[in-house]
Amino acid sequence: MSVEEKAKELAQAIKESPEYQELTSAQTRITLDPRAQEIVKQIQEERQNLMQAQMSGQQITQGMTQKLVALQKQAENNTTLNKLFKAQEEFNKVMESVNKTLTEELY
Repeated sequence: MSVEEKAKELAQAIKESPEYQELTSAQTRITLDPRAQEIVKQIQEERQNLMQAQMSGQQITQGMTQKLVALQKQAENNTTLNKLFKAQEEFNKVMESVNKTLTEELY
């Protein structure tokens, strides 16, 4: 069996994991929650504004960062987004474990 075939098997096993299933479910729930979508959009816009300001040499003000912090708190308080964040965290743990195992087996 080739390395590529084994990688496909690993990908399939990851897709079948409860953590991946919960992550995809949480992502789908975002599409059903207009408020969650709006918060995500606002956060993305504020991050983009901050990056553009930094790239153009502008001073990042406390007000600029406070707006982003306030949006992030809204995200944390939104049930749909909170579930997504938790699902992402659990899935990341799985992927870290997979990567650790691969690294240990390679070296």
